[in-house]
Amino acid sequence: MNKVSLGIAGAGAALLFAAAPAVANAVEINCPATQVRREITTPLPGGWWNTPIVNSLTDTAVVNIGGTPALQCRYGPAGSIQRNAPGGMTCTARPGGFSCHPFGPPPPPPTPGTFSTGGISLPQSYLVNFDNGTVGGGGGADLWFHAVDPTHMYLQPRNGAVMAVGDRSNRGWAGCRVAAFSPAPVPLAAVPVGSYVCMKTNAGRISQFRVNGINPGYPKTLQLGYTTWRHP
Repeated sequence: MNKVSLGIAGAGAALLFAAAPAVANAVEINCPATQVRREITTPLPGGWWNTPIVNSLTDTAVVNIGGTPALQCRYGPAGSIQRNAPGGMTCTARPGGFSCHPFGPPPPPPTPGTFSTGGISLPQSYLVNFDNGTVGGGGGADLWFHAVDPTHMYLQPRNGAVMAVGDRSNRGWAGCRVAAFSPAPVPLAAVPVGSYVCMKTNAGRISQFRVNGINPGYPKTLQLGYTTWRHP
């Protein structure tokens, strides 16, 4: 049977990975090459030849090999290379390599300071700027209380701002910064009193507001409480 070898292309290929540090600090481990070469090394009779396969890195994955987590760099048809994960660490795949942390979740990033906070009365058909709490209009507004008629009302992001209703829980800066934002309008019925909603303002700041109240009858006015954080 022909044997297949895996050659690593690129300078410094012999230095596969840096050794894990002696202390349990977070480490970043990169794949050792951006491209690898796969070819048959078995001697062939005259007239026969082999065309090597050369592929670039396609993706990375943390896999289980013999009950041990391994870091695997994949190169499409050229194959894959792997090494064991550092002891006492949990690793996650990322483009080009792996991020490894001591057992347990990595500490959350520090919460930036508050940029603006307060209460807002938002009448229907008005807009609000969550960077400063201003109710009115203009290019700085982030959200429109869009009242089509008494039964069709929406909260609609404006001017490049985006919104994430999620599970309507109090997620704070850490939860809102990784929320699934969208520019799509949301029916008012989807955010009843007590709902927390994440925003990313048109200035790029993370914000969260709570629906504190809404009056009966018509026209409507929303009572909101909001906090907008500084850029980290």
